[in-house]
Amino acid sequence: MALGGEEAVVFSDAATGSVDYSSYETVIPKRLTVKGSEDPGGRVSYMLLMQGRQQLLHLEVKGDHSVSNFPVYSYHNGVLGQEMPLLSQDCHYEGYMEGVPGSFVSLNICSGLRGILIKEKTSYSIEPMLSSKGFEHILYTVVHQPRVSCSVTPKDSPGDTSQQQRSRKPDDLRELSDLWSHTKYVEMFVVVNHQRFQMWGSNVTETVRAVVDIIALANSFTRGLNTEVVLVGMEVWTEGDPIEAPVDLQATLRNFNRWRQEELLGRVRHDVAHLIVGHHPGENEGQAFLDGACSGGFAAAVEAFHHEDVLLFAALVAHELGHNLGIQHDHPACACDPKHFCLMHKDITKDSGFSNCSSDDFYHFLHDHRGACLLDTPWHQSRKRREVSCGNGVVEESEECDCGNSCAGNQCCDENCKFKEGAECNNGLCCFQCKFKKKGQVCRPADGICDLEEYCNGTSAICPENRIVKDGSVCHEDYFCFEGQCLNPSSQCSRVFGLGAKSASDECYSALNSRGNRFGNCGPSSKSPGTYVTCTDQNSLCGKLICTELRFLPPIKHNHTLIQVPHKVNWCWSMDASGDEGYVKNLTSCGSYKVCQNFICEDNTTFSTDPSCSKELCSEHGVCNDLGHCHCSYGFAPPDCTHKGTGGSVDSGPTPELSDENPSEDENKNPEDEDQKRRKRKKRKRKRRKRKKRKRKRRKEEGKGRGREEEEEEKEEEEKEEEEKEEEEKEEEEKEEEEKEEEEKEEEEEEEEEEEEETEEEETEEEEEDEGEE
Repeated sequence: MALGGEEAVVFSDAATGSVDYSSYETVIPKRLTVKGSEDPGGRVSYMLLMQGRQQLLHLEVKGDHSVSNFPVYSYHNGVLGQEMPLLSQDCHYEGYMEGVPGSFVSLNICSGLRGILIKEKTSYSIEPMLSSKGFEHILYTVVHQPRVSCSVTPKDSPGDTSQQQRSRKPDDLRELSDLWSHTKYVEMFVVVNHQRFQMWGSNVTETVRAVVDIIALANSFTRGLNTEVVLVGMEVWTEGDPIEAPVDLQATLRNFNRWRQEELLGRVRHDVAHLIVGHHPGENEGQAFLDGACSGGFAAAVEAFHHEDVLLFAALVAHELGHNLGIQHDHPACACDPKHFCLMHKDITKDSGFSNCSSDDFYHFLHDHRGACLLDTPWHQSRKRREVSCGNGVVEESEECDCGNSCAGNQCCDENCKFKEGAECNNGLCCFQCKFKKKGQVCRPADGICDLEEYCNGTSAICPENRIVKDGSVCHEDYFCFEGQCLNPSSQCSRVFGLGAKSASDECYSALNSRGNRFGNCGPSSKSPGTYVTCTDQNSLCGKLICTELRFLPPIKHNHTLIQVPHKVNWCWSMDASGDEGYVKNLTSCGSYKVCQNFICEDNTTFSTDPSCSKELCSEHGVCNDLGHCHCSYGFAPPDCTHKGTGGSVDSGPTPELSDENPSEDENKNPEDEDQKRRKRKKRKRKRRKRKKRKRKRRKEEGKGRGREEEEEEKEEEEKEEEEKEEEEKEEEEKEEEEKEEEEKEEEEEEEEEEEEETEEEETEEEEEDEGEE
């Protein structure tokens, strides 16, 4: 059915995405002297008048996160040259505001104060006022922050690793534990494109100083992974970009990586290289190769810095570096208490850290021998070595743990960076209240139908590596699993347009995608820039994602436009978005034994049958995981799901014994949590009863000519509800009776103890009296 001529409604957002600042104030920081000490040991304090109140800043030197005299390359008349900008040493300090819990300060104190202050979740920027003679500074807050999101790019060939990396493997579990516990080092080379160079005043020294400050701030995030980022060199494209840097950052990343391999790899040794561009890329402001660090072919990332929120950009750099280190985006089960969104959430925030899932991914990156280059400690190459310091939040040599500035509330780690008595661990998915979780407890629940759960082994805080259902396995009857997700267009609609949204009918797809405009097409045209390819009927399910049954209008992101077109009794929705968010994903099913591939519906040759693992080989009681092993359903045991067991695979960690279906659940239960759950269950039941009551009332009002059978059914429902209510009241009475009995028992025990103490005191007094008479 054609929809041509129907009226369409368009929603769009033309926001610039720039950063807006509130009216700033002028402050004059005053450095305080430490009485009786010529050398305060790398500590310094400043007083400044902030919003009408005196605020005391306490800072400690964090050293320079760079190699001494690192090379800086730039172009002059088309010729590549090397510069040595004059940069002071030991300029970066971090600390806090006195009397402000949770505050954080990160400043470069050479040539004035320059950096960020975080107070009560508000970020302030401070920088010297130009041409000021009285040490005046500008202090301002960020009002509107740009939306920053990321997309990760898989490597073209996962097996591409350097010879050095393959030759360096930990010998045993103890060595692997050392890798996790001690500081790792990422040698980063940074390239600044021409537009961002112009935004920094076309000044090489200013550009270098800004990048050094960004690296220092990025280290405040990576410290949570016991990892230090060290700047080993820079290149500034002073006369234009030698590569194409389009709006599409994925294309920019591949172009940059090709340049890196051809021009940079033989010039400066590095673990990763990042390109900073100045333009607004649209949807995703960062792109990185997953697992790219330490590999000769894919050690690259690109970040867009089109605004001036330095802390947010530093968070983006740390986020993309996380992808290079094998860390994937967080899912809803990941936590980085007490923050809501963690650093590796696809929408990046600057007041968060790495989650438990991030730590787990990074551990497995090291475990799989992909991070050998991070083990180098090249002090002989003039890298400044930071003193081992207990209390800096980094687990270093001779330390079992490091609780930073929060040791007072830490139950597992003491102020000497040792485990407290009885503690086995401090954090990790298999660590609970300083003890290893019991063998067989779920440490990573399945995230959707194409993901698999993993279990603790009882002797480690580390959860086994995340395993997923084998690519090509069938999900939701007609679709396929790929990289842990079911490629179901309705699921994609829910992610784009919100819960409840579903993939539209074939008629909607055919009608909209046959238009060949920005709301309905089969991709951009390579022959005529700015135009689109019209979908044929055969390929209409492989073009723009068309959705229906939207419950509410989703937030419209920057450079996004939505369109709705009426169809029968519903609406068909499409999105004009940068990147591939608005298109049906590759490998989505588009017919019998067919999948979408680059906007074309073609025969399914991607998901070939793997003879090493199939549903039949798993005895029809399990699925194949991404390593080709059977993950058995509950009731059956690996490796082939033929014998009795509790499910899982040889890779998932040990599942619970049959006699203990819910291991350590009672052990780890919090009575208050259980009581809260019980109250919630009761509340839900009461709501259901009320809804049923209202429904019956409506039916009575709508018509009284109902049959006898309907009346009897209603009567049975009412009786059933009354029985449920009586059971709940009975359970509550029994619970209260149990609590009362426990209280009475405790009182009796206390009375008995008091009586025993009184008896002992009386006997003692009598003995003393007898001795006195003698």
